[in-house]
Amino acid sequence: MELKNKRIVITGAGSGIGKETMLQVLKHEGVKVLACDLNEKNILVHPNVIPYKCDVSKKENLDKLLKDADKKLGGIDIFYANAGFAYYEIIGNADWDRIDRIYRTNVFSPLYCLIALNLTRKSPFYFIVTASAMGHLSLPGYAQYSSTKAAVRSFIDAYRYELKPGNQVMVVYPIATRTQFFDAAGKKVPVPFPSQSAETVAKKVVRGIQSNAKEVYPSFLFRLMQVVDRFLFFPFRIYQKIEAMKLESLKK
Repeated sequence: MELKNKRIVITGAGSGIGKETMLQVLKHEGVKVLACDLNEKNILVHPNVIPYKCDVSKKENLDKLLKDADKKLGGIDIFYANAGFAYYEIIGNADWDRIDRIYRTNVFSPLYCLIALNLTRKSPFYFIVTASAMGHLSLPGYAQYSSTKAAVRSFIDAYRYELKPGNQVMVVYPIATRTQFFDAAGKKVPVPFPSQSAETVAKKVVRGIQSNAKEVYPSFLFRLMQVVDRFLFFPFRIYQKIEAMKLESLKK
């Protein structure tokens, strides 16, 4: 897809991958972005950027966002469901509200937006969602987060076959990305190895858009590990045990 003059909605645009992706798409002529974040003060000031405060975990906010995007942008060519967060924890009790909070943001929000766009839009759109390498490889300490990203991956794998002609979906599977994401996950959260910059992920996202990709894996090393694990069956298990050892520090 050519990015020139595209109307783009990006959630979680105030920091990390969302912010860097916005910087990359703005390099293309005529691009306009509705930049959504919980704190609109974090959003880049730019003549082609419209700051928009939005808590994507609430249905009524998403309905309003889709309507306001039409008013402010004149339509939606690309919707990037990037907002999300993680817990880094040893789960100590069955907390319904805690589970509900992360699923409403990480799962319900992108699924709801994709379904709504697919069923109501007359013009084709490109939908992008940030999943995670943890959607393929669950890590100790991130049990709930990993499960949300696996849910997104599984849903889109099947829902692709229900998309109306012209509508496209791309899933992004970044490894640990060096952003405020891990600071928000908890105190003194260790960043899993390997890691990459938000800029690296954003550039791969833009290339994915331009090539009409269905999936983007910003880390070649992770893809290589996936292939090796299929034949040797143990690299990912060793990796999980190493991360489990790091989690032990929370018990002390």
